Amino acid sequence: MLTIWNPGQTVHDGLLGCYYKNFFPFDIEKKDWLPVKNIQDAEFIALQGPYFITNEVTQDLLNYIQQIKNLNLRPDQKLLILNVWHIDDRWADRVMYSFTRKILQQEIPNEFAIIHTNFENPQEIQYDFLWNRQKIYFTNYNYIDLHERTYTLGTDARNFQLGRIEKYDNEFELKKFLCPNRIYKQYDHPRIEFRKLLRDFVEKYHTEGYYSDPQNGKTLDCENLNTNDRLTQGGWYPISNAMYNKTFFSIYTETLTGYDALHYEDRRFQKYKSITEKTWDPLIKGHFILPFGYSGLIDHIRSYGFKFPDWIDYSYDMIEDNNIRFECFLESAEKLMKYSKSDLMNLYEKDKDILVHNREVFWSRPYDSLHDKVIDWFDID
Repeated sequence: MLTIWNPGQTVHDGLLGCYYKNFFPFDIEKKDWLPVKNIQDAEFIALQGPYFITNEVTQDLLNYIQQIKNLNLRPDQKLLILNVWHIDDRWADRVMYSFTRKILQQEIPNEFAIIHTNFENPQEIQYDFLWNRQKIYFTNYNYIDLHERTYTLGTDARNFQLGRIEKYDNEFELKKFLCPNRIYKQYDHPRIEFRKLLRDFVEKYHTEGYYSDPQNGKTLDCENLNTNDRLTQGGWYPISNAMYNKTFFSIYTETLTGYDALHYEDRRFQKYKSITEKTWDPLIKGHFILPFGYSGLIDHIRSYGFKFPDWIDYSYDMIEDNNIRFECFLESAEKLMKYSKSDLMNLYEKDKDILVHNREVFWSRPYDSLHDKVIDWFDID
């Protein structure tokens, strides 16, 4: 087992971050990591990483380096810098990783790896944190204590229990779609603009489905109704099984949408690609999906082993231009809206095996092992 410093559940600062955030991967892989209370006994130290990774020497970076020095680590102790919690104004690309590595190597003697969730970036350690988070919550919630995890504060097993994949018998209760469409007023990320456009689109069909807009007081019930009051505060609170059973497909805008066009149109940039709970939730809950995200998102989802029906038009997905891709995405959405509920029920019955298969992927596909990647990165025997 590898030893990892466990700072304790009360720790919350700019270097160590929050226990319930940074220690998450090691709790999931507890058979491979031995937590130790004394920092001097640890082979590995996990540190928070998002806010300082940059392509220039900033005061944040200098402060971060000084905080590491203040830990008085031995040169043989290794650092795991966790950049797995994306922040809207801190989306690091490979230029930033390379620059940050260069400065840290000049200033600190310890070996280190930056751990990130960007599937477009082969540098450092690419770790599928969001897949692991989804898998542990829905398939093995009681394996570890997740009650106060960041993004899911106040949840318990009721939030993540699964119902049967089925549809309501009463046709009058059935609708066509779900559109979880969270719009944050404090962010200017392009996904927010696309979500506003999607909201305008689904409002034309408001009698045929359910959509959310928490900033304007419109939410969709959680499975655990006791957490409904948190829906306007951000976080991850999965929609109730009943709402999935009343509808056939989810239409939504993924988190990582249009980022490259907004921030890096003046220089070469590799996209940030990562799949979030926006996609994982409907797949495990028994829905067909129509997502708008980065170009190639559908193929990325397929690579996990998920299947898609032939009656949903995904041809928009490979279009590089964000705006043109979105227009074609809405054309696919229009086609779906033209199906009657009776049509959708027939298609549901025809392809229910796809939905069952997709749910099973969450059990059959293993966790992404940070332990194994750390072993490889540091060439540990």
